[in-house]
Amino acid sequence: MPYTHALTVYDGTPEADDLLEMVCRIVRPHRAKLTILLVRLVPLTQPLPEYGAGEDAETDALVARANKLADRLRVKSAHAVRYARSLGSVVVAEARAHGVDLVALLAPDPDRLPTVEGLEPDTEIVLREATCAVMLCRPGRRQR
Repeated sequence: MPYTHALTVYDGTPEADDLLEMVCRIVRPHRAKLTILLVRLVPLTQPLPEYGAGEDAETDALVARANKLADRLRVKSAHAVRYARSLGSVVVAEARAHGVDLVALLAPDPDRLPTVEGLEPDTEIVLREATCAVMLCRPGRRQR
């Protein structure tokens, strides 16, 4: 099945770098668009801000790093930064808003699968509520 638009979550960790690279290699042959979603979780006691470039240096650096990796792999990408209470709900909302046909997430620990208790709540929300394909990716282990 050819993909036209994919979405992945990026948080700047080495595993997220591996996931982003993996997704880029999957969508590039399809010439698909890629939305790189950065989610900042905010406690209930604080209001949800809106992202503005130049207002948060750490987030700006993550956006630049993700875009640079996608550019290096020759994938047309856009980024979205969202402040949210939970990851799962914002991933589903973004996937629907952008009309993506693939969501790629880091897979949970394989030792805890296939039981439902092995899924993190956010992963379970995406699997249950997404209206597109969901790919759980397990990047290879890094050499130390």
